[in-house]
Amino acid sequence: MKDVDLWSEHVEWLKSLSLFLGCPLRIVQGSETIEVDAASATLEGMVGTPHPGITIELVVKLLVTRRDDCGVAVWALVFFFIDKRRVAEQGKCCLAVEWREGQWSRRGWESDADGEWAGLETL
Repeated sequence: MKDVDLWSEHVEWLKSLSLFLGCPLRIVQGSETIEVDAASATLEGMVGTPHPGITIELVVKLLVTRRDDCGVAVWALVFFFIDKRRVAEQGKCCLAVEWREGQWSRRGWESDADGEWAGLETL
């Protein structure tokens, strides 16, 4: 499998993830990283159109790694923000979803035990 194959389906993943989350997502310029065995990008989106009331925004980290069988594992960490402040289930920081059999599915809420996302409390 060639290096480009690792990221070759990212357009499909992005479109279907947008539908799954009910929010159009776009890749943040300059956020894509593509290596031999891993690739990632940061995505952003807003639920609904901009308005003066409550705003709901998403920041998504799309991640791809090469599996031992030469396939790829694809998942995303979804961070939800209401009025620029991150919200999540108590004690958790993001919702993990994964690409399985041609569709996205919930993996569940994840905590940030290592503090990796501590700087992402607000937009």
